[in-house]
Amino acid sequence: MASDKKLRTQPKQSRAEATADIIIQAAIHALESAEEIEAVTSQNLAVKSGFSVGSLYRYFKNKDDLYTSLWRFFVTRLHAGLVPKIEAFPNHGTVRQLMMMVSEYYFDNLRSRRPSRVIPFYRLFIKAMPDPENIYKVMDVLIEPLMQAQIRNQSGTMKIMDENEVRICLRASQAMIRNDFMERNPYFGTTSHERIVLDLLVRLFQK
Repeated sequence: MASDKKLRTQPKQSRAEATADIIIQAAIHALESAEEIEAVTSQNLAVKSGFSVGSLYRYFKNKDDLYTSLWRFFVTRLHAGLVPKIEAFPNHGTVRQLMMMVSEYYFDNLRSRRPSRVIPFYRLFIKAMPDPENIYKVMDVLIEPLMQAQIRNQSGTMKIMDENEVRICLRASQAMIRNDFMERNPYFGTTSHERIVLDLLVRLFQK
């Protein structure tokens, strides 16, 4: 977890890691309760976490670094949550069933969030992130599980793809689902939107 968060102090003891987790959770609560995300200060975060501002900066270079770590925490957990579902997918399941599971997972996650919260936070993250061009690499955790699912599948509906093919298709799937949400398009999550996304994903991954 420490490597994902890029902590300024690289803790080796569980107590230090627990402290970093407390700070992350405090930041989550502060952002969720704030009327405007941009108005959240380091002092607010210190009060929420129970640590001093100085203690915050022992683990994070500044507030931007904390926000970057927080966003990575969210998206890492999001994509990692799909891994066991793919690994448990039945060998005789069809490509359409697999893609339905994947698309529903992401649609359901975004439905549980408010664009008015996510978008400002996303802007802060992009502004603070030292390497925004690598923002989508975190979802590469899905590449190996998907390749293994294709290899073991016995339905005759899945194409065997290499790493580059799976990576490109994953990027495309995210754009299909995420963009309408981020653009606050009322089309997001409609029956038509879900159907089109599913049909396109099946075309990308089918044999």
